Amino acid sequence: MHTSIQLTDIYTSEAGAVYQCDRRNRILVDFANELAILKVDAFLRLKKAVDSINLEQMAGSTDRASDFEIVSVCGCDKIYVLTLPQLYAFKELLAEAKFTLDLNSMLHECLFTQMA
Repeated sequence: MHTSIQLTDIYTSEAGAVYQCDRRNRILVDFANELAILKVDAFLRLKKAVDSINLEQMAGSTDRASDFEIVSVCGCDKIYVLTLPQLYAFKELLAEAKFTLDLNSMLHECLFTQMA
């Protein structure tokens, strides 16, 4: 028996896309030709880890070790090795996806509160 999994497009940019699978309660992050399938809490940890990177300090550094950042979180089987431009794009992708998820959650809550 073959069952298809319906994915909801949360946010798409030139850099990648974020999808939601309601059936399995997962977030799929497609970035830098890598697909990460995450539980919601792992997605939030990934966003927090990327948000904690000081991009301005990284951009202003003359140290060669500041040319890239390694991002890894518990619950994510991917290790991202990202350059500064990739980090900017990844940070934007995750932020917009989180905003859309929050907005959808609020709309869903409002609709079902009014229907009850």
